[in-house]
Amino acid sequence: MDDNINSFSLDAREVGAAPIVRRIFERLDLDRLLETYVPGRRFGRKADVSHGRALSVMVANAVLSRQPLYAVPEWLDRHIVQNFGLRDDETKFFNDDRIGRALDRLYEADRASLMTAVVTKAIREFKIDLAQIHNDTTTVTFSGAYEGQKLKAEKKRPPLITFGYNKDHRPDLKQLVYSLTISRDGAVPVHYKTFDGNTTDDQTHIDTWSLIRELAGRPDFTYVADSKLCTRENMAFIAGHGGRFVTVLPRSRGEDDDFRDHIQKNVVLWDEVRREKNPRGKDKPDHVYWAFEPGMRSVEGYRIVWYRSSVKTELDQKRRTKKIARARERLQELENRTGAHRFRSKDAAEKAVQKVLQEEGAERWLTVEVVEETVGDVKQIGPGRPGKDTTYRRVELPVIFIEVADNPETIQADARCDGLFAMVSNVENLTSEGLLGVYKYQPFLEKRNEQLKSVLSVAPMFLKKPERVAALLFVYFLAVLVFALIEREVRNRMAEEGIEELPLYPEERLCEAPTADVVIQAVEGLRCSRLVDANGEVVKVFHDELTPVAKKVLRLLGVDLRAYGVNRKA
Repeated sequence: MDDNINSFSLDAREVGAAPIVRRIFERLDLDRLLETYVPGRRFGRKADVSHGRALSVMVANAVLSRQPLYAVPEWLDRHIVQNFGLRDDETKFFNDDRIGRALDRLYEADRASLMTAVVTKAIREFKIDLAQIHNDTTTVTFSGAYEGQKLKAEKKRPPLITFGYNKDHRPDLKQLVYSLTISRDGAVPVHYKTFDGNTTDDQTHIDTWSLIRELAGRPDFTYVADSKLCTRENMAFIAGHGGRFVTVLPRSRGEDDDFRDHIQKNVVLWDEVRREKNPRGKDKPDHVYWAFEPGMRSVEGYRIVWYRSSVKTELDQKRRTKKIARARERLQELENRTGAHRFRSKDAAEKAVQKVLQEEGAERWLTVEVVEETVGDVKQIGPGRPGKDTTYRRVELPVIFIEVADNPETIQADARCDGLFAMVSNVENLTSEGLLGVYKYQPFLEKRNEQLKSVLSVAPMFLKKPERVAALLFVYFLAVLVFALIEREVRNRMAEEGIEELPLYPEERLCEAPTADVVIQAVEGLRCSRLVDANGEVVKVFHDELTPVAKKVLRLLGVDLRAYGVNRKA
């Protein structure tokens, strides 16, 4: 009996969310597009998987795995590889060298045309509306030296990994600038581009808008971006080519100073245009927005609408109070200096005071006076320890006092400007409420960038060639696209079937708007186990049982349940 038992072995492999990703790949026709635009095998190898097939696996890995790409071989060994379009004998080809060669070939390929083909297929297959487009940038940070990069403005060179304004708050590290553009319809990525790490955001918009125009086949979509879009050149280009834009007025513009001066001296009649429930609880005050559209326009002639936000008003008040308190604390520390650290002159103290006020941004709200007084003291004449014969002389020593007072009139005047921000647009047929609603979708774009860095854990720092880094970021763009399409499909199908919530959270808590990672977690870890005899024949196949909510999610996504051992529709 024991011999019979020992003649069998159990081979358990993970199914997980691979069939979900495979379903999206099929609808995108991604495998064929990758094979078409990244063809062939390099170095004349025959017994190998194609570059397109390797890249398809890498995209799936980026969606499903939280580990860097060098872990692909071990990851594949744990899965049913047929769910990635592979045969069992093809997994042996996936190693660091194979992944690197696929990235090299992807970099050399026409990635712009490949991206256009994939996005065009997504737009048609999933019926994505491109009437409103949102753009923003983030930074991808690197810890390596990346020396010896090509610095010349060559036609085909990878983006320069270098120092710039780091949005991860790591100015000590090099970076690339990653620009992402999404549709309002489901926050689906429709374009991306990487730029040199020292590129400023205002230099990216003309190229991005032009490419989206080609993709949409028309110029009259609404292009939404942050304040870096608000330059004379950017706005004139979009408006001059029949486009529509919505952006934020920068604080550095003269129009901002003019209106703030006006509101401090005049009464402005605000209209409430939006009210939202506070997500922190029913007992918390609503988030309210008011609008005011004066007759004045931007210097370029575009429409300006001013808004006041209750949330931003509270934040501005807290920020000002914090700056004042911090400046007072640091000024007190200056006055308390003793010994070798005390100020020797009034001039030195005044310079230190000014530095504190500038660093804390509190010059407008505090009046500071440095007062120098002298006090009498005695000083020993001659060296040595004091004794009965020691003589002393009287000296006058300067003592610095720092007197601090609030500027109540300035504080009250600035308080009247709390919560202010303005939108600039050439869209004339939207109300102030409608214009705000257009811009309020921008945080969904920030969520996509957050997914790139946190959920998908983009990790290009393990690659030392800038060309491979550029190619890997393309792989991650495709991964974010797949992520977005999973979310959009589930939410749209829920709306069509009148499903308001699904118990996808831990402890079966309800979820109104499932994200892709929550959907993936619903089937993550599900396995297929095969009982194999001594001859290598499969005797029986076992699948982990699907939960009811997992079946419902898979049905909403149109996934064939046979991949999970279910022979009929749930």
